[in-house]
Amino acid sequence: MCGAPGAQIRAGDGGAIVRADRTVTLLCAGFLGRAGWLDPAGATPVLMYHNVSSPDETRVHPYYRLATSPERFRTQMRVLAESGYVATGLAQAMETSALGVRGARRAVVTFDDGYVDFLVNAWPILEEFSFTASVFLPTAFIGNARRSFKGRECLTWSEVRELSRRGVSFGSHTVTHPALHRLPWPEVCSELRESREEIAAAIGTPVTTFAYPYAFPQHDDAFVVRFCRELREQGYKAAVTTRIGRVAAGDDPFQLKRLPVNDADDPQLFQAKLAGAYDWLGWLQSASKRIRGRRHGGDRRLTYASTTSGLL
Repeated sequence: MCGAPGAQIRAGDGGAIVRADRTVTLLCAGFLGRAGWLDPAGATPVLMYHNVSSPDETRVHPYYRLATSPERFRTQMRVLAESGYVATGLAQAMETSALGVRGARRAVVTFDDGYVDFLVNAWPILEEFSFTASVFLPTAFIGNARRSFKGRECLTWSEVRELSRRGVSFGSHTVTHPALHRLPWPEVCSELRESREEIAAAIGTPVTTFAYPYAFPQHDDAFVVRFCRELREQGYKAAVTTRIGRVAAGDDPFQLKRLPVNDADDPQLFQAKLAGAYDWLGWLQSASKRIRGRRHGGDRRLTYASTTSGLL
């Protein structure tokens, strides 16, 4: 069951799909909770969202879905608030040194890709709970007139400026949203620099955070070391990735883990993720990538899924 988070198991009741990752997570939550080993306040959950809308994703396995309906998102934010969390953006958490602080019920809410449904659907709900968030922009798809990315409409620069004034923090998600691991280094550097400069010029404040597009190549040590050094030299202070788990004290600020969230995260699963019961999947993810990396000899041409969040 643990072999692949996206695995599907056909149950006897009419052929319903049982998610292996959900099943294991809830078992972990129950066992660790009874044993007193679950420590909700021992690390910071950094939540990874993409769009808050209601597209038809019935043909996509729940693990790989990218959308969260407004109704589900409101429920998740209510669970966050009732669990005693204060939700901030990544820049705010870095400024207050809140990441990974034991006992601090603080969560970081992040959105990749800069879709306009953040403004229309997510932001009003965040305001209800006095929460804020970080939105990471692929700047080639943000314009003075409305542009689209992967068939979905994105924010405009005027909307970005207004949200910035209202407390939303913005970070870079590159210029063109490429698989950075496959690019020549001059292009990697350009993607980091140009996106950061364009966002800073638009909102009038420094941009210090970054979200890695697609799957983070944690198996390639040489790439990771050089990439993190480049981020630091360009003035970034933190970067989130697709590595799964919560952020603990002492974690590398340029390889921060996140918890993927979508419409399939019912309150029980969402609560378990916040408490740390989903962190096991990060260990499995890391081992899986190491094995695949050795098979491919660290080849930077190794292709990652480009139609999903690329978590594995």
